[in-house]
Amino acid sequence: MATDRRGTRRTGALTRASVRRGSVRRGSGARPPGPEAEEGATGRLRFLKSPTAWLLGILLAVVTMTFQDVLAASVKAILPLDRVPDRLSPQNAIDVVEVRDVKDIGYYVVRDAGDGNILEQISSGGPWREGRKVVDAGNADWMITVQGRAAQQVRITDIVPVLEGGRCEKPLGGSLAHFPSQGVMDVIPLELEVDAPLPRLKTFGKDGKDARPFFTGPEAKHITLNQNETEAFIVHATASTGYCRWRYRVHYEVGGSAAETTISGPGGKPFELTARLPDASGYRKVYFPALDCVYPRSGPPDAWYEQTGAEYSRDRRDTKVPPCPEG
Repeated sequence: MATDRRGTRRTGALTRASVRRGSVRRGSGARPPGPEAEEGATGRLRFLKSPTAWLLGILLAVVTMTFQDVLAASVKAILPLDRVPDRLSPQNAIDVVEVRDVKDIGYYVVRDAGDGNILEQISSGGPWREGRKVVDAGNADWMITVQGRAAQQVRITDIVPVLEGGRCEKPLGGSLAHFPSQGVMDVIPLELEVDAPLPRLKTFGKDGKDARPFFTGPEAKHITLNQNETEAFIVHATASTGYCRWRYRVHYEVGGSAAETTISGPGGKPFELTARLPDASGYRKVYFPALDCVYPRSGPPDAWYEQTGAEYSRDRRDTKVPPCPEG
């Protein structure tokens, strides 16, 4: 006769008893590592301390560095230097080393009324411009020196003058000082008519003729800078109608990226240049040397003179050079 046995159903549920039994078994102590595990750990430690492992590590590092150098050289051989990516931010690829006023002849306007002892300081060769608001008049010469900082070549594609307020104002008055030329000036590589409708940097051909844009047009040029390489250029700026204040916006490319930077005048201030007044009688005073007039034979050729603007204008209404003032 078949015996009726009740079927026992097992589930995966954890009972308190099973948890207790498992805790007892687990708490009975960790199983000691077998001889195979001890032998494996000892073998790995022995390999790491062996000269062969150190030699393999050194060889692997050398191979890795050599591969990186070869890869970089291959990329540079394929791409131009100014198209290779650079770790330095493109915004920091150019450093403005120096901006210096190199004008030593021509006209200057003294804006303030501090005319005291100007004649004495000019005659003695003293620093007559210090402490006074003096602005170049008619023309100005600025030497700008820039340096490449990126590991790759920087290519300057354009330098654009940006006028403060978008335009020039009427010419400045004040007092006028004139330092006439005593010889022929050196050739100025770049010219800028800052109060022109569309001021652009230009270069002149032989004898100062055939002005052409330097960075634009069919004969466009650019300036390249390698790392730590410096380039200096002089901008001969002129103004014939107004008083202008401006900065330069420099466009350049490095590592395949385009970027911009700004060149300001000394002290971070804008460049300044004013046109001369059409009539010298508009100035308070005018200071000029004997080269600007016909000095008497008995007079010193290096003497300086002072006149009111009206007197200076009156004496020069004729086309001839006037005699130097007496005294």
